[in-house]
This record gives sequence, C-alpha cells and structure tokens, in this order.
Amino acid sequence: MLAQRNDFLLLQTRAKWQIPNELRLERPKASLQAAIEVVKGIAPDAVFRSISFTYNCIGMVVASRRVWVDPGHLVRILNQDGYRRLPGVNDADRGDVVVYHDVDGEACHAGIVVARNLAIPGDETDPLTVLSKWGGDGEYIHQLSKVPSLLGRPSEYWTDRRHT
Repeated sequence: MLAQRNDFLLLQTRAKWQIPNELRLERPKASLQAAIEVVKGIAPDAVFRSISFTYNCIGMVVASRRVWVDPGHLVRILNQDGYRRLPGVNDADRGDVVVYHDVDGEACHAGIVVARNLAIPGDETDPLTVLSKWGGDGEYIHQLSKVPSLLGRPSEYWTDRRHT
C-alpha cells in the first residue's frame, strides 16, 4: 500500500497559528535552466544563487525553503513570530526582512537583507542588498529595488533583533 502524500507541511508561528502552505514538486531540470536564462535577460545585475520550484519567497523567509506560502499571510506570520516593523529603510540591517507591495498596496514579495551599502553622494546604489526568491524561479542577490516589476516595490522592513 502506498503512503498518502500530504500536500502541505505542518507549520506554525510562535503564537501557534497554523500557517497555510503548499508542498510543490520540483520542475524538470531543463525548465529550471530556462528560467535562469530568462532572468539573465530581465535582471542582468542580479546574482544567481540557487534554483528550485519547491518553495517561494515567503517559504524562503519563514519556512526554511520548504514550502510555498501565500504572501497575504506574511505580515501575520511576522507579527506572530515576534518581528516588529521598522520605521524605514535606514533602520534595516542584515538579517531583517523586506516586504514588497504591489500596485494595490498588498504584500506580494519578501526578501532578507544581506548587506547595507555605503551611501556615496551621486551614486544610485540602493541602500540595501537583498536575497530573495523570484516566484518559481531562482534565488537572487540583488539591490533592494532591482527586482522584476511583478514582484512589487520595497515598502516595509521588519526585524526580530532583540536588544538587551
């Protein structure tokens, strides 16, 4: 007898809320490679890190790269996991979460800050470098605002840093 396959992972916030999620099967290798090539054309400055279809950006940020989680649940998850919203981009630091919003103001993408960038007058470098997962495509290291337009604009910054 075959074991029944679950299509989700038991996943909870620290406050014990069951996070809705979806387990997805990997895409064929040729399809993954094609996705990398497409991204090179639309975001040539993004640095490729890894590719998998089994998780999305929210799954990368809150579920250790294990599942897809709808972006609409992100703020609730961050709140219930003890994160606090930062006043703005200048307060964000390595390890903090960036939430991107679509044109309707809804959370649609997220990433993790991997570096603060040196501000040089006249230079157009974003203040942060971010690691994020671009849908069913790869993980990329990129400047804060240098994502495909479908992934929205950086709008919120959250931290779980604790101060003593």
